[in-house]
Amino acid sequence: MNKSTLEKQIIETWFINHRTNLMLIGELTQEALDYTTSKRGGGTIGHQLAHIYNMRFLKLEKYDKKLISDLTTITAEDKKTIPMLKDCHTLSAKRVAEVLEDGLKKDATIKGFTRGVVPLLGYFISHEAHHRGNILLTLKTCGFKITDKLKYGIWEWNKI
Repeated sequence: MNKSTLEKQIIETWFINHRTNLMLIGELTQEALDYTTSKRGGGTIGHQLAHIYNMRFLKLEKYDKKLISDLTTITAEDKKTIPMLKDCHTLSAKRVAEVLEDGLKKDATIKGFTRGVVPLLGYFISHEAHHRGNILLTLKTCGFKITDKLKYGIWEWNKI
């Protein structure tokens, strides 16, 4: 396997993860964004999806503030909507890909993440998969009809 093939796989892996998030968001209703298993009312699905974006924002900010100059974090008070979350995730996914691509050009080093490109990719995917699992559990607990697309489709990485 040559270097360019491996680099392409790294970027494609990131975008498969992103498309998995979009698949999840696309199956939600606006009402489902307010579902939570918290007795205090925190940790809604909308909040968790905003948190994923906010974590991307923070990592982008550490890498290069120019990458977030036209972005802002999503606050707890902000109304979360499906279109807004899709837009935030899509824009930030492209910016994260830029960071990964840039890091690959620089011998796999990443400013603000000393372990490098592949560990950063692993960090993002692990973090986001954790929240996807939490969101699916919340949906089930709250009686949301989980489609086969969500049950099985998120694991079909050769098709996503």
